[in-house]
Amino acid sequence: MNNERPDSPRHPVRIVAGRTGLTPAVLRAWERRYGVVLPSRTEGGQRLYSDDDVLRLSLLRRAVEGGRRISQVALMSMEELQRLVREDEAQHRVPGAPGPFVGLPAVGVLERAQRAVDEMNSGELERILTRGAMALPLPTVLNEVIVPLLQRMGTAWEKGRIGPAHEHLASVSIRRFLEWILGTVDVGNGAPALLAATPTGERHELGALLSAVSGAAEGWKGIFLGPDLPAEEIVSAAIQLEVRVVALSCFDPRTRQALSGEIMKIRSGLPADIHLVLGGPLAVSEEKALIAEGVEVLGTFEGLRASLRELGFQS
Repeated sequence: MNNERPDSPRHPVRIVAGRTGLTPAVLRAWERRYGVVLPSRTEGGQRLYSDDDVLRLSLLRRAVEGGRRISQVALMSMEELQRLVREDEAQHRVPGAPGPFVGLPAVGVLERAQRAVDEMNSGELERILTRGAMALPLPTVLNEVIVPLLQRMGTAWEKGRIGPAHEHLASVSIRRFLEWILGTVDVGNGAPALLAATPTGERHELGALLSAVSGAAEGWKGIFLGPDLPAEEIVSAAIQLEVRVVALSCFDPRTRQALSGEIMKIRSGLPADIHLVLGGPLAVSEEKALIAEGVEVLGTFEGLRASLRELGFQS
């Protein structure tokens, strides 16, 4: 017979993640930003959760899967959550309503996100991406949902299947989702820092934002400065923030003529121990010239994460 009380803390994060369907990263983010539960800690600092904590987290996940924002339900009582979840799940049993995401592979999340883009349903797109992030590891979300979705959008644009309004609306939702991810990943004190931006004239910012989130996925502190920054501003911020890596996204072919000069200014202004990385189609097309300037050129975000892992081992 189990004499443990339901509020006795005894479950480590790994067990709680398995029982609730939430990733450890989401658990930490919800605790830090919304105070959804208050786990105790062992003398070694390991978080321990009670049965009540596990039940509450499971209800919160189901509420968010029902289309709620975590900020709307975080402070609800257990009774309120149970009632809300019953109502939402009864509604979702209507034929054609979306099912839960637990156990749904990344390709399923991608297909649902694609439909939301096609339907210009920005709210649904954000909900789908958020629910995907709750159920899948962050690298999987980046590699198998976000990047393929952006590639599909680019192809659809080129073939005329979607117009500027579709692309702009979806890009805003994806940017908000990535900024949310960047703000919720807890990498801990002492993590090395990566600064992501785009150089002067480059206004396509999603590549830089994805670089910052990719850094966070590897345990780095991702700092996103935004698009279209002069070389001296990037250098100044990198030095002041004491970053180890500056990652720049170069996409627009109209900036080709000025790119080499801007990169030379950045490389010469940065201390030698700050690693400069460039990505994006324009950077890849100018790879030989950029490498000659002491810059690493990477064609994929997985390549960036691999480079960060290697740099981390050198610290």
